[in-house]
Amino acid sequence: MFDTFKRNDELANRKRLQCNDCRRQTIHTLEAQCVGNWSQDEGAIYGSTNFSLYRCGACDEVCFEKTSYFSEEYDHDSEGHIFLIPSEVQYPPPSSADFAFDTDFTPADLNELIDEMLYALAGSKLKLATVALRMVVEFIVNDTKCAGRNLQKKIEDLHAKGHVDEVQLALLHKIRDKGNAGAHERIAMNRNEMVAGISIVNLLLEKLYNGPSRQAAVIKKANQAFKQ
Repeated sequence: MFDTFKRNDELANRKRLQCNDCRRQTIHTLEAQCVGNWSQDEGAIYGSTNFSLYRCGACDEVCFEKTSYFSEEYDHDSEGHIFLIPSEVQYPPPSSADFAFDTDFTPADLNELIDEMLYALAGSKLKLATVALRMVVEFIVNDTKCAGRNLQKKIEDLHAKGHVDEVQLALLHKIRDKGNAGAHERIAMNRNEMVAGISIVNLLLEKLYNGPSRQAAVIKKANQAFKQ
């Protein structure tokens, strides 16, 4: 329960958010906001939540954002100062036409990972998206029974099996390295790197899942036709 809950009358904030109507990131203007604050143990533990209504500067569509802060979830800047890490949720959930996967023949568990990665990316949560992209690659090499004691070796085996060429191999290792940095050092890929990594994964989905399954479906249908 909040100790205080007030309307913020100083609405000068603008930020870049994903607009579901424009299907891209646009500058949004803060139109309304309420802020709730709470504390316990005589202020030793505290937090706050911002409830914000934003309007897209390109199409006037509105979205709602909930941003929460908790005193036990913090990090340090380059000068060693402590800052609270915001937890942001946007409604309706951000989506994008720029990051689409063909998942007609991919495993359901892989599709769930991909959906979570795209949600994080569309919402500009690049650290989460970075780690999720690495998880997608790891799922693929495990699902295709690539040998190796770690992800590096399994990616090498993916190349040995002829599923990727030398250029794709190097890019998959970059995704692995960036994903490790995201998980252990909280260093995110930038948006261009994420889009490039997604393109490589899309090639893998086509090569390993969608292409073979579509080919099998076409051949089955043709055989049935010629038997008539």
